[in-house]
Amino acid sequence: MNSSENPLIERAATYFTQLSSAAKDLNKASDDLGLAINAIDAALQKLNLGVPTWVKIHNSDDPYSGYWSRDIGYSRVGKKWGIALCTREGDYNFPEDEAREEWLFNDAPRWLRVEGITKIPDLLEALVKKTKETTDKIKGKTAEAKNLASAIMLAAGKGGAVSDQVLEKAIRDLMITPKASK
Repeated sequence: MNSSENPLIERAATYFTQLSSAAKDLNKASDDLGLAINAIDAALQKLNLGVPTWVKIHNSDDPYSGYWSRDIGYSRVGKKWGIALCTREGDYNFPEDEAREEWLFNDAPRWLRVEGITKIPDLLEALVKKTKETTDKIKGKTAEAKNLASAIMLAAGKGGAVSDQVLEKAIRDLMITPKASK
């Protein structure tokens, strides 16, 4: 029996051929999108932010039926920082059962990448805000940390008031370990 005698086989073969061509186009388009995201990631990594930040792509929040969200962010996923995508869903009555998945952008499902791409400017705006907030918090705690260092150095017999130069020298002195005598 040849395929022309069976319309089911002929249709399957035709659609599979079309699917093969469509898959090539899909993979090329996905690779091109991935290259653009890699360029953005590279630029962000040079900034050495280390400030996780997320913005909503879509969400639903109902205190009676639960919640779900799809988010784009700049975060550490595994051991790598980058633009990331996340899905969450749960019930407020059972917070321990929240389902959450995170991926670096190019590892996420394609449909989620398509949804997320338009939110990159919002993500950058949120990163600016979060970076400034984090900077202000760090600056606010620096005097406290210097006072703690001063107290510990005084207790260790290393001196009193601590300037940045004294701290740097103390750190260098602590980092140098004497060689064991033979």
